[in-house]
Amino acid sequence: MALTARLDGFAREQLEAALDQAAVVKTTVMRMTLHLVAGDDYPAYHQLSRQTRLRKWRKDYPHLDEEKVVAELGAWLRRPRSNAEIRERVSRYDGVPTGHEWHAIMFARNLLPLVQLPPAGFWRDRRRAQFVVDRRPLPDPDDAATLVLERYLGAFGPAGKRDVAAWAGGAQRDFAAAWERLETVSFRDENGVELLDLPGQPLPPASTKLPVRLLARWDQVLLAYADRERIIPAELAPLKLTLSGDQTVTVDGRVAASWKLERATRRVKAVIEPHVEIRKSAHAQIRAEARRVARFAEPDAETVEVAGV
Repeated sequence: MALTARLDGFAREQLEAALDQAAVVKTTVMRMTLHLVAGDDYPAYHQLSRQTRLRKWRKDYPHLDEEKVVAELGAWLRRPRSNAEIRERVSRYDGVPTGHEWHAIMFARNLLPLVQLPPAGFWRDRRRAQFVVDRRPLPDPDDAATLVLERYLGAFGPAGKRDVAAWAGGAQRDFAAAWERLETVSFRDENGVELLDLPGQPLPPASTKLPVRLLARWDQVLLAYADRERIIPAELAPLKLTLSGDQTVTVDGRVAASWKLERATRRVKAVIEPHVEIRKSAHAQIRAEARRVARFAEPDAETVEVAGV
């Protein structure tokens, strides 16, 4: 859903082919959330994301030999394993809590670059995922942070140092060397706060017209900044849209509504729930975009309806 909001002519089969070829991997990185990541970039994302979690891992398990555990689990996870198998294997280590089903999973994922094997990530497949170790070598932590920072600014710059750390779910210190290495240009926002970006990036004027978009659950742009009022109006903060994972509608680049699909035999309805007053001139744009997204999600539907605007 995130890709169809951004790419003209995107087809889900393109993404599934990329997953099959490991050009894209499904895995957990930032905030231990499931993501799709470019395969070549994944080792850097994992290396960066694990830095904060490793500090806690070492504090929680000082009695364990980290190097030995990594070698043992890494060899064992060269074969596909289920979550249940990982829980059973990790529970053999002394001191790993067993009261919560995810403790053992996090124990392994914090140490090792685990990816889900296809068809995980396919649109219609609901089978339980199998996990293996991604065998690509991990870069040096500072090299990893530099690549991730470059990717972040390419997508979300200009932004502040707090923004990238909040988005990555890590510490600012993990990016310290990356900021020194990467060439950036500096701006000031309306409050005088420094924002940084890669050189030569487009900086459209504030008057630029932005298209209506129906965004995915936990879309990256909603989580990209420490100050989420850059895209989510302050009056919507009580709705906690970034926690609930509601699919959102942006009008003029700001969240204005939520949306969902109601499916029935040969019919799909896109239901829009406005959260602010939406200018009437945008209603037709919302309906058109909702129909496009509904057609993408349910290409075999004979009837597409839009309700709420």
